[in-house]
Amino acid sequence: MIKAVLFDVDGVLVDAFDANLKFFQDILVKAGYPLPAKEQFPKNFHLTMFDTIKMLTKSTSEEEVQRMWEIGNTREVPYRIDLMKIPQNRNAAIRTLSKMYRLGIVTSRIRNGVFDFPEAAKIQKYFSTAIAYEDTSNHKPNPEPLLLAAKQMNVAPNDVVYIGDVDDDIQAARAAGMKVIIYSKTPFDTPDGYTSSFKALPKLIKSLHG
Repeated sequence: MIKAVLFDVDGVLVDAFDANLKFFQDILVKAGYPLPAKEQFPKNFHLTMFDTIKMLTKSTSEEEVQRMWEIGNTREVPYRIDLMKIPQNRNAAIRTLSKMYRLGIVTSRIRNGVFDFPEAAKIQKYFSTAIAYEDTSNHKPNPEPLLLAAKQMNVAPNDVVYIGDVDDDIQAARAAGMKVIIYSKTPFDTPDGYTSSFKALPKLIKSLHG
């Protein structure tokens, strides 16, 4: 029986592509690198900030990547929250689900990037836990962040469903022993559920009750 629902942030609770694109472009330029083209980005925003920087720079120096990570972590370059978009019916769905399940967040974002914009603050009170990049040694597709969230919420992993948007989310949920629903406009064959509508989430989650 499903007792808790965990959400990814990027690609699920927010459409942050344009904000992330601008953020990483500004980090690289600030660090002395050429402005990366938009075409380099689409498949990489599910990565951690550290791994995204490493991929974009192709740097083999951990110290160099860490230097650039600090530029982003300290917000030496601003994060353009005005470029973020909120999915239709998100807030209403979160309110509905909070009456039936414990809710949490598992994201590869750094902690100060989880609730640092007004639209996130509107729903923050509905989440009992939020696992960010700094909270674990391993990151998705490793199950460690999801298992930590379940532990903090005091629920068994097999009573949890994770809402993600990429294959790494499926792998992490499967490894954690959780159900997984993919929120995406692109159909997926391997999750337990798939939807492109927040309005459909409550009914879809209910269908997974064993």
